[in-house]
Amino acid sequence: MKKVLLVMMVAAGLYACGGGENKETAEVKPISNATQEEPAKVEEKVEPAKVEEKAAPAKDGLALINGSDCRTCHKDDVKLIGPAYKDVANKYENTSKNVKMLAEKVIKGGQGVWGEIPMAGHPNLAEADAEAMVTYVLSLKK
Repeated sequence: MKKVLLVMMVAAGLYACGGGENKETAEVKPISNATQEEPAKVEEKVEPAKVEEKAAPAKDGLALINGSDCRTCHKDDVKLIGPAYKDVANKYENTSKNVKMLAEKVIKGGQGVWGEIPMAGHPNLAEADAEAMVTYVLSLKK
């Protein structure tokens, strides 16, 4: 009976967490009106956007999480199918190395760190978006 229940939970988790294209993570190509004679202006326009993006990754990460299927398996304070975000934040220090490692797990999926139920990968998620989401999660440390 336990095996049947486990198989059903895994199937439900995979169904809820996998597949489908996320509109928020669709590739966006910048439009530039600059000509070849004005390369300096293009660089000036691109750089402020990068600075702005780094200024509030936790806020962007929350918006990305809320716009995805993450809340099907995770909550901030309560363990559901996957661990609570606060438990993840308490387990991992908020370092760039951990952000990259956890973002890779979000994209590729994983199993074994938080129990037997695997986390489905999200291969359509951009690395920068996954890193913003992880940065938000790690900001919840008690």
